[in-house]
This record gives sequence, structure tokens and C-alpha cells, in this order.
Amino acid sequence: MLKIPYGESDFHKVVTEGYFYQDRTNFIEKLEHWSSNYPVFLRPRRFGKSLFISTLHHYYGIEHKDDFQALFGNLYIGKNPTKSANNYLVLRFEFSRIDTGTRESTYKGFLKNAISGARRFFSAYGQYFTAEQKKITESETSPEAVVNAIFDFTQQNKLPYKIYLLIDEYDHFANELLSFDLDRFKENVSRNGFVRKFYESLKTAAGDGIVDRIFITGVSPITLDSLTSGYNISSNITTNPIFHDMMGFLHQEVEALLYQTDIERTKVPALMSDLASWYNGYRFCSDVDKAALFNPDMVLYFLQQYGIKGQYPEVMLDTNVVSDYRKVRNYFRIGGEEDGRFEMLEDLIKTGYRDFNLTLLFDLDERFTQEDFLSLLFYLGILTVQEPLSSDWRFRIPNYVIKKLYFEYFTSIFLAKTRFANTHQPITKSIDAMVNEANPTAFFKVVEHVLAENHSNRDELVYGEKHLQTLMIGLFFPYKAFLIHSEYEARKTYPDVFLERIPGRMMKYEVVLELKYVKKSQADTLPKVIQEAEQQLDSYMRSERFARPDVRGFYVVFLGGEVHQWREWGAY
Repeated sequence: MLKIPYGESDFHKVVTEGYFYQDRTNFIEKLEHWSSNYPVFLRPRRFGKSLFISTLHHYYGIEHKDDFQALFGNLYIGKNPTKSANNYLVLRFEFSRIDTGTRESTYKGFLKNAISGARRFFSAYGQYFTAEQKKITESETSPEAVVNAIFDFTQQNKLPYKIYLLIDEYDHFANELLSFDLDRFKENVSRNGFVRKFYESLKTAAGDGIVDRIFITGVSPITLDSLTSGYNISSNITTNPIFHDMMGFLHQEVEALLYQTDIERTKVPALMSDLASWYNGYRFCSDVDKAALFNPDMVLYFLQQYGIKGQYPEVMLDTNVVSDYRKVRNYFRIGGEEDGRFEMLEDLIKTGYRDFNLTLLFDLDERFTQEDFLSLLFYLGILTVQEPLSSDWRFRIPNYVIKKLYFEYFTSIFLAKTRFANTHQPITKSIDAMVNEANPTAFFKVVEHVLAENHSNRDELVYGEKHLQTLMIGLFFPYKAFLIHSEYEARKTYPDVFLERIPGRMMKYEVVLELKYVKKSQADTLPKVIQEAEQQLDSYMRSERFARPDVRGFYVVFLGGEVHQWREWGAY
């Protein structure tokens, strides 16, 4: 039985204990041949960065030389080793799990992580350093002093090896600061703060030849950009097509993985279709010939859960991923411009895309612009490249998982002003009545209440069908029994909303909704709009996809913020 390495980031454990491992070691060769020895590679959270860092550590560390064949013999780089294999002292840092609550806790957390990296270094290469040197290093009281001690002792002891420095989650704590305290971010990272001093030490050691290579991973470039001259030796390869597939799964790789599991082969095509909808869609460069990538953590989570019961997991989205991405909501508040960004988000949800120039160098001393914010969403994995345009790029929401998170945020803003702010139970019950009793009355009443408690008469001027559709979809998203489709294709027509059953879920009916909105000032058009709604719904429900007894169809016509009329298909 194939072991699924969900949550595993230790390369040694994965390859020696029978776990599935998607070989990415050909990129080790590409990195060595790259023009810079100091690349920075950014990807969203839960995208395999830590496992790749561990792979580099085992490949280059001299302490793993005797295990080379066991670890890499069956992989690309084991069959095509480079001259640098197992030829470095590897110094590895990671900067997650730092308490950013106060200035003191942030500093102490960064220092603690620096000392932890030093201890791992001395544990692996203790024979090259004295006990006193280790003691001095680990008793230093600033992060830059810790790394400077390591570099000084390495040089003093005239070691025959150079250092390969690996940094994982380099910006994790800084991103948290950025999301709720921009001034403290600037104080710690730039303006000669402790983070800047730390990276200045790395730059100096690289210039002195003590550190030969540095590989840094994280999520966004904002932290490094804020260091300015403190660390200006890096090469950002994040959007370079050569390295696009270095992390993440390709479609054919996920399909091959499914066939290696105990899943019945006849079920694989349907599973692939669902996994693609939920977890695929990431493209990190403007080269449209590059296939979109699956988020590997999400795929492995699904397979682990599916392997337990032989059915779709009750919660399709890993709760760890949900926790990570929900923090993104804080970024909407950077610079105190949440209202404007909420309007932009609403437009993104309605159209499905945004056109802008990707920010390649952030300058937080200047105004944090709308393009900066949208670019940050790209680096966080909340937007992805669709295609290059003549003057900028088109970005879109990558997949169903991310769309769900958008709608959660969107709906939370709306519900905060209503009687449903503290409980979604009335909403859930109303949806349950629709999908199990074919009675949408209560749900349409919920929509009326949300509209009434959010909008004034002036909203009539800008309100429309798309706005109504967006709100309804947002209300549906907490319900876990179905997939929510907008503009789902059926016989070359597109119903506004289609609720599709997730296999194995308790849901009696799939539901098709056709929505119409008429301004009160245009009430005389109601007969024509109703006729159009009936004709469109009739067309949908006679299509091969929906012509089944377990699919129910409804149209609803809103006049202003109130339901004017709804009917079920076949009952008019």
C-alpha cells in the first residue's frame, strides 16, 4: 500500500520509509547551473517548500555522503550527480512559529530560531568546532551575532568546506507583522532593524567566500525588498519559467499517483476531474505553455482522507490550509483601505479576473498601491496568472478552494451587519430545505434580510443581477454537501447557480437556480423578465445534464431587495 506523505517534510523519512515522493531533483542540477548562487524562490503556503529544502540539505551536506545511494539512487540527481554533491557544511534556518504579539516576543523568537539553526549546525559538524566555540555562539544575544560567530569560527578553523545556507519560511513572521502592524514591520525589517542586520551578515559572509551558496524560500518578496542594500545579492527566480514546476504537482503526476493507490481504476477519471476543480490552476509565470499546478498539500490531504474511508472527506479543504489562508483577510486592512479593497474583491468575484502589472519590487515607504495589494494576492496563491496581455497580465482565481475563501470573506462582511452575524444556523436550515425538500422559500427570505440590512435606497443605482448572484453564492459556501457552480455550461446555456452533489453526501436534490433582478423604477418590465426566466430555466432543465428526477430547478425574480416571485420548473 502506497504511503501518502501528507504533512511530511523530512526528505530522509519520505524516501526511506516507503512514502510517495514526486522527484524534483532535476532542479538541483538547474539551480547549480543558474547564473546566481543566491536564488530566492517563493510559493504560497503548503506548496512543498520545506520538503525541497530538506532535499537540498541531504544532497549537499557532507554528513549524508555515506547515504547518498540509499537516498538518491532511484532519483534523477542520483543518476546524474553534480560535483557539489555532499560537499558543503549546510547551515539551515527557518523562521516560522515566532510570536509576533509584541516587539520583545518577535525579537526573542527570531533569535531563538537563529540559535536553533546554530545548534543543528554544530550537531552535524561538531568535530570541526570546539566546545567553547559552540558555547560562545549559542550564548550570543542578537541574531546577527549568532551567524557572525559561526562564520568567524568556520574561517578561523580553516575548514576545507564552504557553507551552503538554506532559509525556509524566511518571511513567515514578517508577513504576520505586515498584516496587522505596518510600522513595526518597517521597524524590524528595514530602518536598520534586526532582520536587516541578520541579512547583512549573510551578504558579508558570501562576499568573504565563507558562504558559497544561499537558497531562500518564503511566500512574498516584500520582506527582502524592504531590506534594500542589506541583502541585494539575491536573484528572484519565482516567476522564471525554468523553475515553474520545481514545487507543486502537474496534472499527469496527480493522475499517475491516483493509479498507484488502492483506488479502483474506474473511479480515477471522475476523481481527477474533481481534484482539478478543487486544487489545480496555479500558474506562476507569464508563459501560458506552462501547465497549471496542483497544490500538493491539498492533493495529499484528500488522498490521505480518502484512503481512510474510501470516500470523499467530509471537509474537502485541509483545515491547516484554511487556517493559513484565512489570515489573508488581514492583508485587506494594510494601510487602512479595506473598504476600497472590498469593492475590488466584489468586482473580482463577479468577473473572475483582474488585469494589472505584477509588482516586482515593493517599496513600503511609498503608498501601498492597489497593484501592490493585488500582486501580494498573487504571491499568496490567492490569484494566479491566466495570460499576458499587451501592457499587463490577466490574473484569475485559481480554483474552487480559493474561490470558497473569497466568498467566505465576502459573505462575512455582509453578514456582520445582519441578524446572522453570530450564527449561520438559520442559513444552513434554509439551504437544507432547498436541497432536501425542494423548498427554497426560507433561503430567499434570508437573502431578503441580508439585502435589507446592508443596503440603502442609493444602492438601487448600482445594484444588479451579478451582485445578487455573488451574495447568494457566498451564502451557499459554508454548506459542505455540494459544489457551487456559477454560469455552469449546459447545452451552451449557463444557469446562474448550480449546486452539484459531492459524492457520498446527504443531499436529496441537485439544484439549478436562475436569478433575475429588476429595479423598482423598472417594475413595468416584470412580465417580460418573468417570461425570459421561465424560458431559460426550461432550456436548462431539458438538457441532458439536468433532465433527471434528482435535479430540481427554480427561478426567482427580485424587485429591488425583495422577492417578487419564484417558481419551480414544471410548476408554471
